[in-house]
Amino acid sequence: MDDLVPRLEGLLFPSVAGVRVLSVDVDVESVNVQVECSAVGHSCPGCGGWSTQLHSSYLRFPVDGPVGGRRVRLSLRVRHFVCGNPSFGRRTFAEQIEGLTRRHGR
Repeated sequence: MDDLVPRLEGLLFPSVAGVRVLSVDVDVESVNVQVECSAVGHSCPGCGGWSTQLHSSYLRFPVDGPVGGRRVRLSLRVRHFVCGNPSFGRRTFAEQIEGLTRRHGR
């Protein structure tokens, strides 16, 4: 399985860097893919400072088109980080994965 994961990441997300595939479950009607960001930290979108201090996380479910006639359900674990800049008004921010998510995206 360890050899399969990098190939799955390249196959499922060829243009998205920093994504780790946790699992892929396929049944007759759907394909369920669980992923998370593999970066250690993220930069604050407001001040640009780098943070590795984790605040919380939640699941997002970006919508994608069917594959091979099956519904695709992407479960993306997104982390909230604490901004370390005390002079900046924002205390926490959510990581964004370029090519996969955007702020306030549905």
